[in-house]
Amino acid sequence: MTVSIELVTMIVSVASTILGLASGFGWVISRMDARFAGVEQRMDARFERAEQRMDARFAGVEQRVDARFDRVEADIAEVKADIGEVKVSVARLEGPAQRLLVAR
Repeated sequence: MTVSIELVTMIVSVASTILGLASGFGWVISRMDARFAGVEQRMDARFERAEQRMDARFAGVEQRVDARFDRVEADIAEVKADIGEVKVSVARLEGPAQRLLVAR
């Protein structure tokens, strides 16, 4: 079986073209991977800074909310004490009619 030089040249050309395309595709993939890694690092740094700012902002809000809840709890305790006094007053009004004691 004899193979002509044109056929060998064509096979080598196709093989080198396929190898070139594969290596080019690999190069593009590695460049995109490096670029995506850089973007990911920048986004991570940006999110960390944003998280730190939000934590600092919410720390002040949390203290104010805690103080407000403490005031509300104190107001509720006052209302509970007033309700106890109102219950006693209502019980006295609804109780048996008071009679005058006559001195003998």
